[in-house]
Amino acid sequence: MEYIVNVNEANFSEVWAAASQVPMVFNFISPREMASLEMDGLLRRLADEHSGQFILATVNCDEQRELATQFRIQTIPTMYLFADGQPIDMIQGAVSEPELRVRLANILPKEEDLKFNQALELLQDQRYEEALPLLKNAWELSDKKNSDFALLYAETYIVMKKTEEAREILKQIPIQDRDSRWNGLQAQIELLEQASESPELQQLQKDYATQKTPEIAMKLANQLHQAHKNEEALTLLFDWLKSDLNVANGELKAQFLAILAALGNDPIVPKFRRQLYSLLY
Repeated sequence: MEYIVNVNEANFSEVWAAASQVPMVFNFISPREMASLEMDGLLRRLADEHSGQFILATVNCDEQRELATQFRIQTIPTMYLFADGQPIDMIQGAVSEPELRVRLANILPKEEDLKFNQALELLQDQRYEEALPLLKNAWELSDKKNSDFALLYAETYIVMKKTEEAREILKQIPIQDRDSRWNGLQAQIELLEQASESPELQQLQKDYATQKTPEIAMKLANQLHQAHKNEEALTLLFDWLKSDLNVANGELKAQFLAILAALGNDPIVPKFRRQLYSLLY
């Protein structure tokens, strides 16, 4: 359905059904009333500005008298604002643009919901890297209170086999929201981590536990990186850099920088770059 529609008896049922799915403004006007024409023009401009975030359903009361009677219209213009199929507000007479914007905001989706929906569209096309910043932004805009946002954020990392990032997100979900989906994602992380621990990785972990040398650390960091355990790999290398930036003739620092470069825009990159810069300067 178009986001601006002229309502009549023929399409009223379809428009009314859409009100349960999309925020809607029923706008009752009369071409004989200048104030209603001015409000109609303002509403059309706002509908274009918000590009489909709400449907503007305009009723010409001169032509659709039965609909006007059904809504008990006594003043022109009159606007009914609906969200989730329920009336939220009624505006009788002309109001200023600032006031209309404030009252319209009560039915419009919040910014975090818009970003979440954009992310969903990207995920349908398996565009995970593009969806991640939108999911992060949506979660942060909700002050990290919307656990549905966080769960999908973590799940996207799991699909990308980035278990460290997913685990960190799941840690921040309140205990009361740790439902069966949360437990399922934790189980997926554990399975991925078990599958990623090759015999070579396991042997290097044992070797490093008994003999901590930079040479073994670099081999272990490389295996951890290949297993998508990047934060663990970088932390391991940074522990050596803290004591000597030129350890192993600078090879360890070069490996640290190479892993950062390979991670691109990964959220953990700025954190470790800052830590390295703190040592350099």
